Amino acid sequence: MLKEVKDSIYFDYYKENLFYIEEVIEKLTERIHEIDERREARGKRKLCDNVRYRIKSPESMKEKLERRGFATDAASAMKNVYDAAGIRIMCPYMDDVYIMARELSRCSDIRVLEIKDYIRNPKENGYRSYHMIVETPVLYNGETRHVVAEVQIRTIVMNSWAVAEHQLKYKKDVTDEESVALLKRCADEMLKIDYSMMKIRNMMEKTSN
Repeated sequence: MLKEVKDSIYFDYYKENLFYIEEVIEKLTERIHEIDERREARGKRKLCDNVRYRIKSPESMKEKLERRGFATDAASAMKNVYDAAGIRIMCPYMDDVYIMARELSRCSDIRVLEIKDYIRNPKENGYRSYHMIVETPVLYNGETRHVVAEVQIRTIVMNSWAVAEHQLKYKKDVTDEESVALLKRCADEMLKIDYSMMKIRNMMEKTSN
């Protein structure tokens, strides 16, 4: 059981929806590990370095719903917002991000509803990540529901930048032009690292063959 499911604040808000959110996180995490297990069985490298999850806090959910003009109750959250359940996958290399996204989309019980490619089309501040909104059937207590979740796939380097940027925004709202420009410059430099690491890997794989 995920820690949020045992947290009374989460249950007081989401009610029985919380258990479906837990189930969709566990199911998607299982599919991710299955993808890597199949690859390893074929002698291929793993795509996933780390998988993390989060359930959107009631406070954050209410704020998001209010900002978008929706009612702030749990029913509205499950209907109008797609990231109550969130999965984040960190991959060693940039091309692994797209392979993982493709493999997830091929799972028979996962339907991709929306894709936002912030790697090819980064945000203004330099944020890069591959976002998928997916839907999958979840069985809990004898009832099956189609539950939506957000999957973010990024490299370890991209995640390092995103974590640092989030902490900066948490301490102070980073909106001035100079700060945004510096953040973007850092993101662009780190993108070069991603490309270089992928190039080194390709060189080493050719040498070993």
